This record gives sequence, C-alpha cells and structure tokens, in this order.
Amino acid sequence: MDDYKVKYQQLKSEYESYQKITEEKIQELSSANVQYEKNLDMLSNVILISNYINSNLSSKNIIPMINDMIIGIIGVTQSTIYLLEDFKFVIKATNGTEESIGLTEECKKYISKHKTFILNSKEPIIEDELNGISIHSRMGVPIKVGENFIGYIIVDHTHYNFLSEFHEIFLTSIASQIAIALENSILYKKIEKAAQCDALIGIYNRKTFYEIIEERLTNGKIEKYAIVMIDLDNFKRINDTLGHQFGDKVLIETANLIRNMLYPKDIIARYGGEEIILYIDCTDSNEEVYERIDNIREAVSENFISKEELGRNITASFGVGFYPYDGENLEAVINCADKYLYKAKHAGKNKVMSSHFLGKKIVM
Repeated sequence: MDDYKVKYQQLKSEYESYQKITEEKIQELSSANVQYEKNLDMLSNVILISNYINSNLSSKNIIPMINDMIIGIIGVTQSTIYLLEDFKFVIKATNGTEESIGLTEECKKYISKHKTFILNSKEPIIEDELNGISIHSRMGVPIKVGENFIGYIIVDHTHYNFLSEFHEIFLTSIASQIAIALENSILYKKIEKAAQCDALIGIYNRKTFYEIIEERLTNGKIEKYAIVMIDLDNFKRINDTLGHQFGDKVLIETANLIRNMLYPKDIIARYGGEEIILYIDCTDSNEEVYERIDNIREAVSENFISKEELGRNITASFGVGFYPYDGENLEAVINCADKYLYKAKHAGKNKVMSSHFLGKKIVM
C-alpha cells in the first residue's frame, strides 16, 4: 500500500512538474506570438508609410504627413522631424509646442554623436507649464542617407517608460523611409526641372512657359501684363563664323543676363532657336515697362562675350505686346509682340518696338 502511495506522489509530482513546464511553455509561446503580431503590425505600418511616400514624392507636405502617421501609429504625445539645412537643425514637422519639444543638454550630446537614444525619467525631461505638458519618455533616432547624417526623429510621451526598444525598431525603419523619400524627392525635382527647362540655357522651355502663364491667368485676376519676344541679331552668322560652341555660349550668357534683370514675378523662356520670350508683370505704366526692356536691350549690346580666343559683342531685337491694349488673350498678345519683333528686325535691328513709345522713340 505504501508503495502505491509513493508511486502516486511521484506521479503527481511529475504531473505537476510537467504541467508547470507546459504552462510556462504556453505562456512563452503566447508572449512570442504577441511579439510576432506586434512585429507584423509594425512591418505593415512601415509598408503603409513606404507606399504613402512613394505615392506622394512631389507633395510639399510629405514630411508633415509622415510625422502625423508616426503619432497615430505608435501613439506618442508628440513627434518632431528635424532636417539639417546649412549645418543647422530645422524643424520640418511637429505637433508640439516650442517649450515641450526643447532639446536638453543630454539630448544634444546624443545628437552631436548621431546616436539613437531612449530617455525615461520620473522627473520631467522637459516641461511646458503653460500648456500643462510634462515629458517623461523621449526617443531620438537619426535620419541618414548612407553614412551622411541629415536629421532626427524625436518622439515624446507624457508617461514614464512608455518608449522602448520596440519603438526604436519602428522609428529606425521610418527614418530610413524618410531618407529614401528625400533622395527620391530630390531626384523627382531634378527630373521635373529637366522636363520644364531648356537643357542648354537652363530657362523654361516653350511648353512650360505657356502652362505657367495660363495657370496664372486662370487663377489670378491679372489686369495688365506684357509679352516680349526677343531674337538675337545675326545669330546664324555667329554660328557659321565662330562655331556652334560659341553660339551656345552667346545663348547661355544672354539668357542669364536678361534673367538677372527681371523682377520676381517676370518669367523667361526659350521660345525656339535663338528666340527668347518674356512675361512681364505690369505694375508699372506701359512706358516704364518699355524703358525696362530698352535697358535690357542696352545691357545685351554692351555685354562682351568671349570663349578662348574668340570674342564678340552681340545685339538683340525686341518686340513688346501689352494686354489688354494689344490683344484680348495671351495668344493675341504674343502675336502682337512677334509682329513688333519683325518690325524691329527690318528697322535695323538692336531696337525695341512696341505700340507705346516715349520721346525719341519712333511711334508705330
């Protein structure tokens, strides 16, 4: 009988030991399953943000949008994205206040070394008493393109010990996505600019000129403007006698000279060949606009262009059309400017022709 009792106790002990091991294993598996689910959620959110970034490369609000997604996904009190510009930290997105996102000396030490950091403190790390915000948990993750440090994501929570290594993994992935987004955005802008600009001269091409002006005229109440058609005099002869490389330099230098004499709202584009077109914002009188264009003509004629041992002063002829005086729409004003350009060519070149002249100028 005693033997049965001993065996019973032995079996009971083994069963309880097995039950304990099994329960521990189930708990371990359950914890691992929870962690896998968290990792899966995190991966899904990273993919979500990545897809959003790739779909919105041209958006000016892409960084603020990413910042909002960080706040929503990991549930922090505030998030701030900094980027380096001219060796200074610039806030590109935040939902915090100037006081609550302030960087402590401890934060600055990590940032200066471009390191990830997690700070948890029962005492406030940073505090905005006016708005009742006390930060007790803070994390900073560097944003890098390759080995180049370009910024930081810093997230905060009012609860102590809220941020952990799990959040670090997520934010590191997001930092990589932001870096990719910035690289792609720069590339996108380069491609966009290449499509908008003349490859040789670097000013807008004809198609883009029309698009910009049409949008401006459609969206704004424009009462007056001028169109200027410019043609470089004897340009074919320059190409034939001095070569196309010298001709290219003439186009580039002349376009840059004209562009530097324009006002902020004026627009310059290559119309075709050696022809340049200008949109002039008319806040001044027609006569004052005419004087501006004549000053440009004079500057062009006085500009000595040289390449190696070759050198030449060049001139240009200008035709100016005014809206609404010379046409009721853009095409009509361009045709008018083209007509006066033709007259300037046949009147001896190096002239500005328009329906509006002063003093010594010939009235057409």
